[in-house]
Amino acid sequence: MKKYYLLILFIIAASLTGCYDREILDSKEGESIDPVSNLSFTTTEPEVVFTWNLPSGYPADIIQPVSVVVTIYRDDVKISTITLADAPTTYTYTAYSSANTYRFIFKVRAEVDTDDPNMSSLRYSSGKVAVL
Repeated sequence: MKKYYLLILFIIAASLTGCYDREILDSKEGESIDPVSNLSFTTTEPEVVFTWNLPSGYPADIIQPVSVVVTIYRDDVKISTITLADAPTTYTYTAYSSANTYRFIFKVRAEVDTDDPNMSSLRYSSGKVAVL
């Protein structure tokens, strides 16, 4: 019985003191990108047309034009991620059904001008969410 207690204590101690490098999660080099603004939509089943404004300015190391990444969830299941190129300000989703719940997340994605192999060449804004 004592062996089982020691084994359980060892497992708990190992799980609480596992090694990981949190710095990579907490820190990302470079200036952030502002998210899309004025996100709105109109619904005419089976289509939903989204419109938004892109940020008015970008950090100096951003290569333009930017893209917008749209992640689509239907009934809390991710069904698609689409990248819209060339600084888009509209997107039409053509498979909408009012019988389901949808969540659309819009993020600005930009390429970064860098020669550093340890730095990401992409930068994302925080997401704006539309729920239907």
